[in-house]
Amino acid sequence: MRAVVRVSSPSAQPLRRAALTWAGMLALGAAAVGVSALLAIRSSRRLAGPLEELAHVAAEMEGGDLTARARPSGLAEPDAVGHALARAATRIGELLRRERAFSVDASHQLRTALTGVRLELELSLAGGPQADRRAATHSALRQLDRMEITLDDLLTLARDVPEGAPLDIPALLDRAEESWHGPLAARGRRLEIEVAEALPEALGSQRAARQILDVLLSNAATHGGGTVTVRVKEAAGVVAVEVEDEGEGLPESGAEPGGDVFARRDGDDAGRHGIGLALARSLAEAEGGRLFVSRPRPHPRFTWLLAAPPSL
Repeated sequence: MRAVVRVSSPSAQPLRRAALTWAGMLALGAAAVGVSALLAIRSSRRLAGPLEELAHVAAEMEGGDLTARARPSGLAEPDAVGHALARAATRIGELLRRERAFSVDASHQLRTALTGVRLELELSLAGGPQADRRAATHSALRQLDRMEITLDDLLTLARDVPEGAPLDIPALLDRAEESWHGPLAARGRRLEIEVAEALPEALGSQRAARQILDVLLSNAATHGGGTVTVRVKEAAGVVAVEVEDEGEGLPESGAEPGGDVFARRDGDDAGRHGIGLALARSLAEAEGGRLFVSRPRPHPRFTWLLAAPPSL
């Protein structure tokens, strides 16, 4: 005996089930695409905002505003670019400041040297034996050589201050003696250099050190009187260079003794204490040292503390 089982279903039901399945899959796909699109739009907007601000800041810097800065966005990459732009703007601003100051500093320093050349030539024209005129001519030529070195030093320092290296103090003092003995002697004044024994090591750029000492000696020669003394000694573990003369001293002004003499001046005041001493202090501080007035009056004394090697 055989049994036969027959199963049947309406023909429309499988089609309906397949249609519902496909519709659900399409709805889920559309929802996924929509959510992805919304997330992409949101992310692009979040990323585009900082990038647009960076482009705006870069355009402002291109226009000359080196103070423009991008606000932190919270995104690592745009913030890194913003920090790099800020560092570049700071560096460029410092270079531009030095380049602008160069013309003023060079003018002041070269004018001092030209005054020495004029004095030597005027003395030779005033009379005297032929040998004296020849000596004056040679002295004027040395002054012109000094002007060339000064110009080269200032141009290099205007672009950048080299990293500190061991400073050759004997060579520095020998050049000061050679450069300033003649001009001071022509005014009936003496230059004395005193160096203590067993000095500690000092760091600094030879170019910057030449300019600092030249400024201090020029200041003593122009505004001071009597013997000019350069004294090199140890002070609290560092090298101290003192330049003093026998003049009346500095005016009473400023929060520190003689402090106003380091203020940069323009116009009619530029011929007094100002441009040269401002340059000397900025160079000393850039080299890691200090320059200050240790005795304003009488017999004014400037003290320059040189940078020392880092302790181990």
